[in-house]
Amino acid sequence: MRIAILMTFCSLALSAQTISVAQLALWDDQPEKTLAQLWGAAAQNPKSAAARVNISFALLSMNRLQQAEWTAREALEMDPANAQAQLILGWTLAREYRYTAEALDCLRRAARAYPVAHLGAADVLAHQGSTAEARAELQAYLASGEKDYRIAAQNWLKLLHLQ
Repeated sequence: MRIAILMTFCSLALSAQTISVAQLALWDDQPEKTLAQLWGAAAQNPKSAAARVNISFALLSMNRLQQAEWTAREALEMDPANAQAQLILGWTLAREYRYTAEALDCLRRAARAYPVAHLGAADVLAHQGSTAEARAELQAYLASGEKDYRIAAQNWLKLLHLQ
């Protein structure tokens, strides 16, 4: 579900052309080819945070978590306000079972641009034992008007109210 959530907002920019994840065949049998294309685009734009975000997203999608983390960190070094990089870093840390203040901070900053990040923040908070704050993040997601994971968020909220 976490990768599907990320897919809702990510598109990959190669040079001047925007190519969707599906067009790059990332989920086909050629993820390494896609990754090579992304690294090629990054080599053409070595100071591009967006290029690093694209690579980080691909690495996360391939479950190469440590590399995804490093590349997201590179993107944030280039552009500390990059909401996609914040989201990917926060999500990656959570996928690595690192439910830390850093993961939560990244996800909360990303939620300003990507409400789905509230779900990641709720996950981190729930693992930290902060049920009330996790509920608040779920409520923030529901209040955002996003519909993709509305039912899942509502069901999760009900479960948290039982605790």
